[in-house]
Amino acid sequence: MSSRLVFTLLLILSTIPWGSAQEASPDNTTPAEAAAADDIPVYTLPPAEVSATQDSPNLVTREEMERYNAQDLWEAVRQVPGVQLSGGGRRNDSNFTVRGFGSDSVPIIVDDIMVANTYRGEGDAARYLTGDLESIEIQKGYSSPLLGANTLGGAVLLRTAKPRDPVELSLKSSADFDDTGDYNGTTQVLSAGGRGEQFYGNAVFQFRGIDHYRLSAEFEPTLGNPQEEGNRLWSDSTDMKLTALTGWTPQGPWENLDLWLTWLYQDSDKGISPPDVEVLDFSIWDWPLWKRQSLSLHTDFDQGPLSLKFLTYYDKYDNRLDDYWNMTAYEYGIHTAHSDYDEYALGFRLEGGWIFNPEHQVSAALIFKKDDHIGLTGEIQQVHINEDTWSVGAEYRYTPSWLPKLQLRGGLGFDLLNPNEFEGLTNSLMQELGEKYYIVQSRQMLLLNAQAGIFYDITENHQVRFTYARKNRFPTMFQRYSTRFGRQIPNSLLGPETANHVELGYRSFIGNWLTLNGAAYYSRIKGKIVTVQVPNPKSPYWTVDFSRNLDETSLYGLELSGEFRLNEYLSAGLNGALAAYEINHSEAQVTSLPYYPAASGNCYVEIRPGPVLSLLPRLEYLGKRDIDAEGTKTMDAYWLVHFTVTAEFSEHLSMSAGIENLFDTYYEIRQHAPQAGRTYNLACTIKY
Repeated sequence: MSSRLVFTLLLILSTIPWGSAQEASPDNTTPAEAAAADDIPVYTLPPAEVSATQDSPNLVTREEMERYNAQDLWEAVRQVPGVQLSGGGRRNDSNFTVRGFGSDSVPIIVDDIMVANTYRGEGDAARYLTGDLESIEIQKGYSSPLLGANTLGGAVLLRTAKPRDPVELSLKSSADFDDTGDYNGTTQVLSAGGRGEQFYGNAVFQFRGIDHYRLSAEFEPTLGNPQEEGNRLWSDSTDMKLTALTGWTPQGPWENLDLWLTWLYQDSDKGISPPDVEVLDFSIWDWPLWKRQSLSLHTDFDQGPLSLKFLTYYDKYDNRLDDYWNMTAYEYGIHTAHSDYDEYALGFRLEGGWIFNPEHQVSAALIFKKDDHIGLTGEIQQVHINEDTWSVGAEYRYTPSWLPKLQLRGGLGFDLLNPNEFEGLTNSLMQELGEKYYIVQSRQMLLLNAQAGIFYDITENHQVRFTYARKNRFPTMFQRYSTRFGRQIPNSLLGPETANHVELGYRSFIGNWLTLNGAAYYSRIKGKIVTVQVPNPKSPYWTVDFSRNLDETSLYGLELSGEFRLNEYLSAGLNGALAAYEINHSEAQVTSLPYYPAASGNCYVEIRPGPVLSLLPRLEYLGKRDIDAEGTKTMDAYWLVHFTVTAEFSEHLSMSAGIENLFDTYYEIRQHAPQAGRTYNLACTIKY
């Protein structure tokens, strides 16, 4: 115990004043500044979104994913301030929140395509493998008005990597082992592609097979629960993903055109939901099928002051759930009829921008998305829902010539949800009520989004910003229509959520060695959707779930991060977040926001004793948080320490060895869902 404390304190003390900064150009000028100095007119239309750069703590680059050996989205975002992981539960999902906003309020957008599950409005972040990605950007609160609907708390933007060199080949192979030396699983990433004068292409094959993970030695079994010491029960999963991309950049008068086609296929078996370890009553849900296919066509064109983008796509998703009544039924292989999701989404996105002059810029987007969900039990269609979502947004940027350090931004948008079709057959809850067929009333919803921002360069290396954003989210199909196998009363008239965000941010560069970022934010949510218990209409002595809107909830906090680079041998980074909330509503049952920690943070130190070797100790902290809406139970805080050694023998070959959870700490992200104990990783990367 004393060695653990000493090691932890050394890590904290060694990283508090440091962080990693980007190398500046030799003359400290950008291409635009150099051109301006020569009186050359420059047309550069900035991205519609508030795009992060590599000095931003909200951007996870390809290099950072490799540094932390992050194989999926869930692992990649855990270093971002204000992001909290969630995992386990009945659905065995690995998700995360951003400043308290869940995955159905912060959509995952891959190359401008929202890829969430159509019915639930969210996705399992552990299924999004990252071997084909160039970057991950998290926008919080103040996000682009051109992204589309349901960006209540921001958005997570994933960018697929395109080839840059004539030939690009890479192979990464890694293996994991538990604390006893037993094989845990493997990850394989094979990429091949290249770029010619006019054509380019790339294909990435990814496979991850997890055999198990082992619990910490501190775990103590509960009498009567099937989870014993050692390996976590049902912790296996398999993911296979293939991404193929081909593009054309013509010569001559159309040299500013980029046209590319992307096809994605993913086949996963996310396994069985592990049992809650301290209870005797738990669900046994199995997902033998989790499959996604996507085909998209993208067009980008930039010519002087004009910018045009067009996207059209088809996204198909299939999911199967098998429910076992109890352990005996599972042991005999007896489960309920297959519960299948048969879903697709298709749509288009048209975006344009124009620079009138150096002072005035405008951009706008029109987005259409059709969502179709069919829920089946066995061969019988239980529900069919078809909806259209239209979004239109515009952003205006003004940089006054008399004060070029100042930029003003304003955005406006509308989102329209149009329910086309709903058909629902008998279900378990309606059977209890004696009904064999039911019709629910649906309604059209029109929501307004608006935002404004002031961005000011105090000096060349110090920037401050003040932003306001009004964002919305439509309730998901699941929240409006699901009966959850008879456990919930549907509420098709559930209203939307609306959030007003205010943020004061600061960023500074001190020389070429220190970058500091800070943000203080306040978000007020009206109509926050929660699940409460109400009497069963047929048996008042029993309760069922019911989704409803709260009056108002406020989230606020502070985020700080720093990156330090002393020289080529030593760099470090530190970020942390403080958060709080207030609930103002008429629902007496809800007095707390579950899994909303008051403090969190992480830090790292990178030591390079020579040109080949790199040492990377990391520290992770999560504070106390309530685990129920009544605020009667609290989970303890925890510290985790990780350590990685990397050897870069050349630009073509590198190897690494890592230890996750160095001190074998017992910790839970979600109540009764323990995470892995000490784990070892070996990896080898070959590039050409």
